[in-house]
Amino acid sequence: MTDPPSQSFGATGPSSQSFSVTLPASQSSGVIKVPEEPILILSDLHLGHRASRIKDPEQLAPLLSGIRSVVFNGDSAEMRHEEDRPIGRKLAADLAKMCHHLGTKPFFINGNHDPTISHINHFDLASDTILVTHGDVLFFGVTPWSRDAAHYRRKHQEILDGLDRENLSDFEERLRATKQTALELQMVEPPLTKSRIPGLRLTLWQLWPPLRPFKILKAWQETPKRAIDLANIFRPKARFVIIGHTHFPGAWKKSGRVVINTGSFIPYFPAHGALIERDRLEVRQIDLRQGKFCFGKKIGSFALR
Repeated sequence: MTDPPSQSFGATGPSSQSFSVTLPASQSSGVIKVPEEPILILSDLHLGHRASRIKDPEQLAPLLSGIRSVVFNGDSAEMRHEEDRPIGRKLAADLAKMCHHLGTKPFFINGNHDPTISHINHFDLASDTILVTHGDVLFFGVTPWSRDAAHYRRKHQEILDGLDRENLSDFEERLRATKQTALELQMVEPPLTKSRIPGLRLTLWQLWPPLRPFKILKAWQETPKRAIDLANIFRPKARFVIIGHTHFPGAWKKSGRVVINTGSFIPYFPAHGALIERDRLEVRQIDLRQGKFCFGKKIGSFALR
């Protein structure tokens, strides 16, 4: 995939290469309430997915001790396919109930697997120094490693072509275009809550066709720079960009910004959690111990002021 020019972020084609960027307000329409500290940010729980390590939302309870707000940063539950949707909705509701029972306010950001789970596509936190969004907006076509990537690129371009210059330069509109593209997945992707391929065959299927692993590696390599480009264009005040989407956890410092990917609860990498409290941002590995998820080693710690 050819990188688009910086001012046509996430898109290619003549219709989206020449607009001028108008920076949107810090609090975009659609974001009404802001999480209160201490805040925990997780992503890509994939509740209901046959490969998710979370079989019951109660497994996450130890992570929420002392947490006032938790942000589930996209792909919290499987909601794309009509077969997945009832299961995903129930598990997401169970998760929200558990959070409320523990005194933690849950916030759900839309991802590409759950593009209509809420009205929220991003948060600007800590006086706009932290941008939190799922990360699917970083890629033209949402998932360039998909077996149906060409289909998603065509649909994404069609949606972007329908935006005028003002909306093309609006961050929230670009996020909505990404979610609209994600809705196309339900038309072509199989359900994910029911396993049709056992064990080793499932792993081999994930690696097929042969070029797919290379596309995944390319996306992992490009993600930090793409996140920085996103902040440069739409959120120049943000020093930190927190995403998920690619399932590859880590923290990268480039060009005066820090990009944090909190990974996923799908094998084969550990999930990370981002904690915001008292002018600090801390990233911790999340471990599974005796059937419960808890905080593990510290990955990084950053001053917000």
